[in-house]
Amino acid sequence: MIDHDVRIEIDLFLPATDHALGAGDILRIAQTDYCYGNGPLTLRITRLGADPAAYPALEWLGLTGVELTPDGAEGDVRHVLVRADVIRGVRVPGPPRTG
Repeated sequence: MIDHDVRIEIDLFLPATDHALGAGDILRIAQTDYCYGNGPLTLRITRLGADPAAYPALEWLGLTGVELTPDGAEGDVRHVLVRADVIRGVRVPGPPRTG
């Protein structure tokens, strides 16, 4: 019989399984969450204008990316202003994409 608490911190041994939103990730943005929205926007991010965690008072964040059509085909390169609250704290499953 064990007469004391035993606690194992298993999470210390597991590799990180997610990362902050960044280049290569796909973001679906509601029309109300980006400037001059004309319907929902699906964007494969190529560049974040700033790190939203580093600027907590930031209200809008510039994103650059390739617009994806509903069937997944690549469209035009887009530069959009997105509400920072939509981006702030978003975690994406898997390791960060490279390249």
